[in-house]
Amino acid sequence: MFAFDEVPVKFVGLLVLFVWCSVWSVYELTRPQDLKQRISNSLHLVMALVMVLMVAPATWKALVAVIPLPLLVGLFAVSTVWFLWWSLDAFRGSDRSGGLHFLGHAAMFGAMTWHLSAMAAMSTIMSRGMGGMGGMDKGEMMAAQGRPGGVLWTFALVGVPFMTYLLVSSLRSLWRAVRPGEAAAPLDCACGPDCTCGPECSCAPNHTDGGVETELVGVGGPAVSVAVAAPVTTHSCHEVRPVGSVKYRLETLAAFAMNFGMFWMSTGLMVAILPFFAMFAF
Repeated sequence: MFAFDEVPVKFVGLLVLFVWCSVWSVYELTRPQDLKQRISNSLHLVMALVMVLMVAPATWKALVAVIPLPLLVGLFAVSTVWFLWWSLDAFRGSDRSGGLHFLGHAAMFGAMTWHLSAMAAMSTIMSRGMGGMGGMDKGEMMAAQGRPGGVLWTFALVGVPFMTYLLVSSLRSLWRAVRPGEAAAPLDCACGPDCTCGPECSCAPNHTDGGVETELVGVGGPAVSVAVAAPVTTHSCHEVRPVGSVKYRLETLAAFAMNFGMFWMSTGLMVAILPFFAMFAF
């Protein structure tokens, strides 16, 4: 939770990032997909909406009044297992791209589970007054638990791999969003790219991992395969989109917003072991 008068840039920045994630997640749910993809995209939308509500104290308090924090932790823990399961399933099927795709989602949902668990621990510390350490004010209690061996210090240590993933993934998504697209080579068709010669000569698209392949099929003759140099990205959750296309860039910008927004939102949890992370609050 963040107060606008204390960290106006972070407050507005997180809202913009998470609202964009939510809008894109809604769009993804409108695309043709199977049940596995629909469940996965629904989980993305739920996480985006929860993060929007986490920004302002008023909306966060309203959310946990309806869905208690421990239940939210459990929901995202189960979601993490969901993506881990499909990652392992893809690797077992020798689908390395799909396995890494789902593994990345598992790491992202694991980071969300970690963040909410840390918030639950902080809430417990404050409500119980830290047992025998009564009489401490809020600042003293948080400082005590931020020392080596304390609850906040331990959560910060656990968060190092999650924060590393979120930062690296967000920067990679940003690079993919702005990288130059690759022009497609012309179709090698006897009648040209706008072939209308009818059933005796048809150009049938064949999607592959490296791009779009077009087959020229002639009656009574062998099929001739011609590659089209418009590379596509292989997805496990989403439809295939040509690299450099508008939808591809919007998709990767949404991935950047999700991962970087979560990284930025979680920097306060890392101050116990990385004090310089306090500079992200402005």
